[in-house]
Amino acid sequence: MDKRKFVKKLEKNLGMNKIRTQIRAISFMFVFLVIGAVFAIYMNHSGVWLSYGIVIAAISMLILAMFISYRLKLQARLNNMKLDYRERVVTPYAREYFEDGDFLKKGSLTERELISTKMFSDTADYKYTSNNELRGIHKSIKFVNADVYEDNNPLEYHVKGRFIAFNITTPNINPVVLTTSTAPILDFQDDRVHLIKPKNDVIGRMFRVYAFDEKEANELLTDNMVYKLRQIIGLQLGKIVKIGFHNDKIYVFFTTEESTYAENFTKKNSVITELRKIREKFNVVGKIIDIL
Repeated sequence: MDKRKFVKKLEKNLGMNKIRTQIRAISFMFVFLVIGAVFAIYMNHSGVWLSYGIVIAAISMLILAMFISYRLKLQARLNNMKLDYRERVVTPYAREYFEDGDFLKKGSLTERELISTKMFSDTADYKYTSNNELRGIHKSIKFVNADVYEDNNPLEYHVKGRFIAFNITTPNINPVVLTTSTAPILDFQDDRVHLIKPKNDVIGRMFRVYAFDEKEANELLTDNMVYKLRQIIGLQLGKIVKIGFHNDKIYVFFTTEESTYAENFTKKNSVITELRKIREKFNVVGKIIDIL
């Protein structure tokens, strides 16, 4: 769909512009009625015509009072409007922007699915929830993106981040996970997952590396892969970055200060401005795909 048509359709569905138009029309009528009333009295300021002027002025003022009341109601309605940002703006834009694109506020990746990637600790102290699931195909690569919340109640440790899974074939069979030094040490019940010292010194300075098989991990971390990983770090996505390779998928997780998308769309929001912000967040997926 043409961008202008999409913006107009979105604005129409939001309904705020319709209320703004009604408020402007009523404001115009205010001026018209006031001028009409004054003009009627002025043109009929003497003789028998004065009574007609007063009648016209009175009717104008009565209509004006009704319009003022209606305008105040419309303004209050506009001021109090809080539409679902993710449902009304993000979802239709995701379907427009990505091939087979879709967006779900709830019902995203389960805790079991997240832990199975070996990107997160699987001990009982850690709990994971996710929402804001974005999925689709971009540049022929299928992906799933969601907000993930990691909580460790005994340590009162809480992390917010974006998790993206790309359907990109990798040479390794067993999982290989890299985390930046700012990330907590991963704690696994599975003894096979352990920290290794990679042969490539650059990787060793950038990440902690977890793997089942050191030989397989080192075969994955070629000079070309190191170059790609350095580019991902160069995107400065978040304070903590995790990258995993497992089951013919590449996973990327990075921390964020807040949820990826706002909750409410109000009169202060501009459709064009908000679409630009959402597009910047969508583009993170494309930037990572370009690198990988």
